Amino acid sequence: MRLGSRPMRIAQERKDWARRMEKNAKSPLSGLFVRLYAIRKLRKLVLRVCLKLEGGVFFSRTLKIILKRYHDVTVGKYSYGPCNIPDYLPRGTIIGAYCSVANEVLIRRRNHPVSTLTQHPFFYNKIRGIVGKDTINLDEENPLTIGNDVWIGDRAIILPNCKHIGNGAIIGAGSIVTRDVAPYTIVAGSPARVVKERYSAEIQRALEKTAWWELSLPELLSAEGLLFDPVSIPALEMFAAALSGRKPETGSSKENGVTEG
Repeated sequence: MRLGSRPMRIAQERKDWARRMEKNAKSPLSGLFVRLYAIRKLRKLVLRVCLKLEGGVFFSRTLKIILKRYHDVTVGKYSYGPCNIPDYLPRGTIIGAYCSVANEVLIRRRNHPVSTLTQHPFFYNKIRGIVGKDTINLDEENPLTIGNDVWIGDRAIILPNCKHIGNGAIIGAGSIVTRDVAPYTIVAGSPARVVKERYSAEIQRALEKTAWWELSLPELLSAEGLLFDPVSIPALEMFAAALSGRKPETGSSKENGVTEG
């Protein structure tokens, strides 16, 4: 943020809207919806009513409960995209808060066997009716963990050797990800390679200390214009101060406790 400039203001009516949405994010009927979802014929209806009452996929807490209980997929608050579609993601997948998952993203957790006589699923997948149990690891035995505020572009493919995508990472559209992605790193290509890091190591450490993704949307909006400007150490100090209701400290980042290590 440009210190001394006038910050962008968020209209009070939008803050009030965020508070209303947050208040309604879990319906009094949530427990009933979760139980009814066990009846397969009712699932589409349950989801439709639940999302209407709870503000859609951005806000609905009941949807997240259903995904975890029935599909073994964890999706954090406000994360959006096909990650909120039941059975879209492999079992065991964990996605943090405030993530943006674009259309047609594919996440794979298993490979065909390559050292056996044949790679055909008749001989590794019990669903095909030949073998009594799977002969390769199940999806949930090789889970993918995606951090907070991650952006995954359209048609990106994440393969089994990638087990972790760090906070704030960006995966370019159409990328094929074959290894872990470090926090605040932009990767793209086939196979995906590092394009650049979004921030310096000092700013990355400072961001991690804020853990801002743990905040609700109404809480986050209290930071006002600090949400809209490029990240810097002074801006993060002001951000932390705004959230705590105190005046920001002055001086260099080292004087304010951001050190190496």
